[in-house]
Amino acid sequence: MTLLRSMCGALALLLSSTAAAQQADKPIYGGLGAQFGRPLALDTFGAEVKIVPEQDLPANHRITLPPLRPGNIYPWRLFPAANLPRPYRDLSSRSFVMLNQRAEPMRVISRIFERGCGANFDWLKATLAKKYDAAGDIEITAPVPFERALRISYLSRQIDVRCGPATVIEYLDVEALTAWTEDQQKEFEAYQRELADIEKRRLVMNQRRAIKFADSFTVGDQYRLEGAFGIQFQKPFARNSTQNFPVDAPFYAALPHLPEPFDRGDIQLVISPERHPIIIRGTFKDLLFDDVADAFKAKYGQPMKASSRHIIHRVSSNHAIVKKLAEDTVEIAFIDTVAQAEQRKRLWAQESDGL
Repeated sequence: MTLLRSMCGALALLLSSTAAAQQADKPIYGGLGAQFGRPLALDTFGAEVKIVPEQDLPANHRITLPPLRPGNIYPWRLFPAANLPRPYRDLSSRSFVMLNQRAEPMRVISRIFERGCGANFDWLKATLAKKYDAAGDIEITAPVPFERALRISYLSRQIDVRCGPATVIEYLDVEALTAWTEDQQKEFEAYQRELADIEKRRLVMNQRRAIKFADSFTVGDQYRLEGAFGIQFQKPFARNSTQNFPVDAPFYAALPHLPEPFDRGDIQLVISPERHPIIIRGTFKDLLFDDVADAFKAKYGQPMKASSRHIIHRVSSNHAIVKKLAEDTVEIAFIDTVAQAEQRKRLWAQESDGL
């Protein structure tokens, strides 16, 4: 019994759908001077139009129009060559046609500036019903703000007419519109994939550029921070120099062969009694905070601390730091944290000497 009811329901749905599709017994080939499935002559339609009055689809169809790929032609065109029904030819009107890639009409709309639903509308109802041998009454409930409406359908094509604030006549080929929509969706998705590929390539290039920049002033790889500006931790600074450099106190160092823009900055060092660098700190005006931050991130990964003005990376046991001291001044510091801990012990021993 359940199976029988299901079969009866399916049959009723099929008959209902068939009846709706056969509302007109004669095919709808087109209208208003346009024929479905046949390209319009180039001299019959005008410029592209982004917004068309009455362009919302009839309520019995739900087709979501995709965004167009940039550069694609808008489908709606002015249609000055529209062939209006005889009673409307002397009235003011505007007509539009929606074309696919082959200039074949998918929709045609004429908005005629005639208010109300008088004799012309009655004539149109009778003429359409007769021409297409429509089954039953073709009048339907009018959408707001219209007063009366007509609809005739044959397979995937239909005619909609409504009157009230104006008279609107529309011809629609649902199959053609659906095919165009699917094509446009595929094109837009392909465009999005292209953008994603371009963005990936851009990110890879930026990553490589940032790493190359980081390598130009740091010593070591992504896992080891061994110094900066040509100076190495755990190795004596200026081994062969006879100059007495301060120990455990900052001093300015003149370093040769620095790459741009580091050659125009000031670099301070703090060294141990063995001349091993503890802190390497540079201050620069011709340097962008974001460039250094990107370089550190590209080489060392995510920072252990980050704000809009202060970023710290832990690389093994050492630290790489960038600070924005002012809008035009950036400080970069590199710290051997093990050597710094030994320095604190020495300083404390000096401070507490004799106690």
